[in-house]
Amino acid sequence: MFRPAPHPVALLFMFGILLPAGPGHGTARAQDEKSLTRDEVSVIKKKMTAIFEALGQPAGYSIEREEYSLPAEAYKNSNTGKYSLIGGSAHRRFGTEKKTEQESRDLQKEYQKKLTEAQAKGDYAELANIAKEMQQKTGQMQLKATESHKDPVEVSLSLNNNPGAVIDPDMVVFEHPGVIALRSGVENGSERIDMYFDPVSLKETKQLSRVDLKQPEGGVATRTLVLNVSIDVTGPSTEIEPWVKKADVKKILAQIDAGR
Repeated sequence: MFRPAPHPVALLFMFGILLPAGPGHGTARAQDEKSLTRDEVSVIKKKMTAIFEALGQPAGYSIEREEYSLPAEAYKNSNTGKYSLIGGSAHRRFGTEKKTEQESRDLQKEYQKKLTEAQAKGDYAELANIAKEMQQKTGQMQLKATESHKDPVEVSLSLNNNPGAVIDPDMVVFEHPGVIALRSGVENGSERIDMYFDPVSLKETKQLSRVDLKQPEGGVATRTLVLNVSIDVTGPSTEIEPWVKKADVKKILAQIDAGR
């Protein structure tokens, strides 16, 4: 009985000869090599969260918005075999509106309960008293909200940046080994404060005329390495200056890795 000859590719598999992967497989492998794992991304976000915790929040404010821009890839230098520094940023907005809205909801909930109880008893005199009391409390709360209103405070942080900012001696808010804070953009009671953290490049800030957060040439050995932190704070001068001076500088510096 006639049998057709096996296909040439089938013969290769029969004898255990493996064909090289097509171009698509090689591309997928390259993508996998540069993609960060979930655990690696988690390492970066935990550092950002710890930095926010070290800053705390301005008195009388609450968090109104929070956003993270996390890295997903780390690129290798083909010449050195090391990795380029990853980036990453996050933003928080502090305000007073959210706190006022919550207090208003709590007040409505409290008096709704009182009104329901009085209505169930058929006590119409009590209903009138509760409505009058609620009106007074609402007016007081609105007045308090107006008096306690503050302009928002915006905070942005970034990892592994090099701003190259010139240090104006008259604009230094504070400085310690590894950190310097500079005032800028002062206008109509608002200002911006830029804080830079780098235990190596900023070891002796009083000797520097520029914030130059130097990065290793050729890359680094670890994909998630963080060598410096930059934090920009914008808001009312009377609020942000005393607040940033209370930041836990040691905790922020602790988020920076030692290897270079």
